[in-house]
Amino acid sequence: MSTAMNRLAGPLAVVLLAAAALAVAGQLSRYELDLAVTLLGYVVLAHAWNALAGFSGQVSLGVGAFLGAGAYSAGLLMVHAEAPFPVALLAAGAAAGLLALVLSVPLLRLHGDYFAVGTLAVSLALQAWALNWSFVGRSEGLQLPVGSLPDGQTLYELAIAVAAGAFMLTIWIQRSRFGLRLMAVRDHEAAATGLGVSAFRHRLVVFVLSSVLTGLVGGLIALQQISFEPTGILSLNWTVDALLMTIVGGMGTFFGPVLGAVLVYYGLTTVLAGLGAFGLVIEGALLVTIVRFAPQGLWPLARRAASGAARRVLGRSQASVAS
Repeated sequence: MSTAMNRLAGPLAVVLLAAAALAVAGQLSRYELDLAVTLLGYVVLAHAWNALAGFSGQVSLGVGAFLGAGAYSAGLLMVHAEAPFPVALLAAGAAAGLLALVLSVPLLRLHGDYFAVGTLAVSLALQAWALNWSFVGRSEGLQLPVGSLPDGQTLYELAIAVAAGAFMLTIWIQRSRFGLRLMAVRDHEAAATGLGVSAFRHRLVVFVLSSVLTGLVGGLIALQQISFEPTGILSLNWTVDALLMTIVGGMGTFFGPVLGAVLVYYGLTTVLAGLGAFGLVIEGALLVTIVRFAPQGLWPLARRAASGAARRVLGRSQASVAS
């Protein structure tokens, strides 16, 4: 019974958090809804990158490629096919997943730095292609039909649904046999393969699922921004943000990407962004400090500190009772 309850605790917590977030939707202003959608997008992006890099060990530098594929798929359907936004959003995730499936054969045969460079090449190639293809607007990009876009509350609800999916994916990887085999491949591929685990198949599954989530974020960004262009939506900045959020929060953890997303979005992209070059210096110094003194990220550090404080408080309580 306890094992079953433990398995249900994570999904139940996600459902309760999603319900709580939906309950306050009507009390948020348009500006607050917009901030919440952006933050949720960052959280999903961090979880998607963490699923691939944190649990499979494959570091992707091509986040912008899959995010852009999702944004452009949603935008093109709405502009040229007059598709409703729910269909466009689903197509965003499907397009990014299909791109990952097509690229999996050449990319997943690569390991370590070679895989990272391969995904970076894909991102740069897609950006160059979009800049020179008239069907997608070239450097001017796409302008979505305003009348077909969701309102702020609907977009917020869609972002909550996508974030819940990202949380469920992480829970599944952490607790399923598939996830255990995937992490075994990450830690010692030769040993895992010797035990009959297919490294390619496991990495393929998580690569596609991670890309689907990234594509959905691209679809959300397209619906939120209304217009976008290749140098922004296919930018390498998305990779930098995903990497920062995961490393700062804690790679391979559940709450680490959430903490990293909050700190990166509210700290680095809002507070420090207004400081110009000085803000970049502070950002670099903070990252170096975290990597030096908390190499596993801030969430494991905070968890250990909280656990130690709880043990000390419990020890004092027991000592006072005994005396």
